Amino acid sequence: MFGLDDTGRLTFATNEFAALLDRTPAELVGTPVEALVTAEDRETLTAARQAVSSASDRMTRTCQVTLPQSDRSRPVTLELTATDDGSVVGSLCRTTEMADPFQYLFDLIQDAVVGFEIVNFVPVVRTVNPAFVETFGYDREEIVGEPLNEHIVPGDRVEEAVNYDQRTAAGEVNYAVVSRKTADGCREFIYRGVPYDTADGRRCGFAMYTDVTDSRRQKRRLRVLHRVLRHNLRNELSVMFGTSEYVRANAADSSVSLAASRALDAADRLAAVSEKARSVETALDGDADQSVDAAALARSVADSYRPGTPVETALPSTLPVTGGTAVYDAIDNLVENSVEHTPPGTAVRIIAEQANGDAFVRVLDDGPGIPAIERAVVFDDEDITNLQHGSGLGIWLARWVAETAGGGIEYDRADGWTTVSLRFPLSDADTEDVLTVVDAPESAAEPTR
Repeated sequence: MFGLDDTGRLTFATNEFAALLDRTPAELVGTPVEALVTAEDRETLTAARQAVSSASDRMTRTCQVTLPQSDRSRPVTLELTATDDGSVVGSLCRTTEMADPFQYLFDLIQDAVVGFEIVNFVPVVRTVNPAFVETFGYDREEIVGEPLNEHIVPGDRVEEAVNYDQRTAAGEVNYAVVSRKTADGCREFIYRGVPYDTADGRRCGFAMYTDVTDSRRQKRRLRVLHRVLRHNLRNELSVMFGTSEYVRANAADSSVSLAASRALDAADRLAAVSEKARSVETALDGDADQSVDAAALARSVADSYRPGTPVETALPSTLPVTGGTAVYDAIDNLVENSVEHTPPGTAVRIIAEQANGDAFVRVLDDGPGIPAIERAVVFDDEDITNLQHGSGLGIWLARWVAETAGGGIEYDRADGWTTVSLRFPLSDADTEDVLTVVDAPESAAEPTR
């Protein structure tokens, strides 16, 4: 609490109020109250103080202002009340129990955050956190009171930023990937803009910027690298297949013919790895939020291996999960692993169930189990450089599909049986919105032999 004379100077201040300003009560006496708030709030405070002072009766006015401090700013609401002798008493309206934890979060969060006010559809900076200062290179004193866009929006993104500002002014939340000018040049951010209205009717908001530049650049580079390598690989494999077939068919020496056959076998294995990589890319490009019937997809996978390889099933009538059509690919790759990498006659089963609020699809076989070197990198997160070849790529696909959906993968070996379990979130979608059938993956055109 504090008191003001008819000129707006403090006549007294409580210890609590003085502590908010890192001052003592004695130091505050005689100070103009407008000098205690940030420059952009002084006009608001003066108008409220003069309205109370000039009122013929006991009037109370509130106004929201920001108290600058040595370590951070503190937005507060001041209540000004006229007294019988013509002076003004001010009090602080805030809930300490709620304000402090949020201020602590604001100060320490690693994402850049800016608090702003919409003035004539333009976001004007009212406060920034330390991460904003570090990311964008503007000290708080430099940017508070300034139009935000003029300092961080690149010239070719102004129209985009204005559209977001109009949405904020209309009370709508923004969520997008944007490019912004920083102390280290233009970088990409996940931008979240949240508007709110103050007690005195101002439209304000917070903008949070999460830097995703490195991860997005790496993803784009890997995608280009993957596609270029696969394209070149297929072209070179075509040459290998044609040349090796010609040598094998026309070689008079049996040793030369045998060498050509070995070259063809190696090319076959390389083509299989390339095709598996393509199927992984296709599966992970789907909509992971789509609801599918895991039981129906598992039955479809089992049917695709019959009659040549009987796959037993123990499935519920329906099992709606979140994960999209890639769930089919995940199950199919686990079954393929059991069928192709185990001795002839190995029993293979698919079972599914609900447990602990999730859905589980399990593929079992009574073969020798997954080799330890592949099992370690997929299930135990060991050093991926230990993965010696591509036979485990299908299990990687299954893991990624489950994790993208919000689930996971587990391995178990007991009583001579290997069990790989996929966990998916249960879906609460309406029955008509749950996909029950997907087209079996089509093989891309492969180098012919």
